[in-house]
Amino acid sequence: MKKSILALAVIATVFASCKKEEPKVNEEQVLEEVVLEEVAYTNKLEWTAYKTPEKIGVNGTFNTIEVTGVKDSGVVDQDYTGAAFKITTSSVNTKDAGRDDKLKAGFFGLLAGDINGKFVSFQNGKAVVELTMNDVTKTKDFTYTVVDNVLKMNGEIDIIEDFDGTKAFNSIHELCKELHMDKTWTQVTLNVEIAKK
Repeated sequence: MKKSILALAVIATVFASCKKEEPKVNEEQVLEEVVLEEVAYTNKLEWTAYKTPEKIGVNGTFNTIEVTGVKDSGVVDQDYTGAAFKITTSSVNTKDAGRDDKLKAGFFGLLAGDINGKFVSFQNGKAVVELTMNDVTKTKDFTYTVVDNVLKMNGEIDIIEDFDGTKAFNSIHELCKELHMDKTWTQVTLNVEIAKK
């Protein structure tokens, strides 16, 4: 009987030694990857500035937008409450390289720093957003909807009234005076879309 047990033990050892060794997986890394998968959202921002007496819109976005502090409930407006964001203004993109260069040097380059902010609250179709631009912080109200866990926000800022951007505004107005038919508007419309990946 002892010999049989010994033989079985030897056979088991041989098979175990022939089995391909699986690489060890760090459980913390796996857990972290799963969490990141759960809270992954896409963030889209489109701004519209206006020119000419007819108020023709010019659309653009920014290639670099960093959002931090997003929660992981899976309910988009709850997850973004309290989240912060940073927009790198030198990443402005209007799909026109010449216009982008003018905006970088003749507008954003004359404002202090990048654009920072925080999603303060979402309630009853009103989103409260804290925005810091040109070293001026303002709390702005946006309208918002959530359909199929896609959040869409819409609002407006005024470059001069809200963020004391007279110097930058006058600069871009002069650079584009002829193209704008001597009329550049201070208002800018912002549209944001946040969706689960």
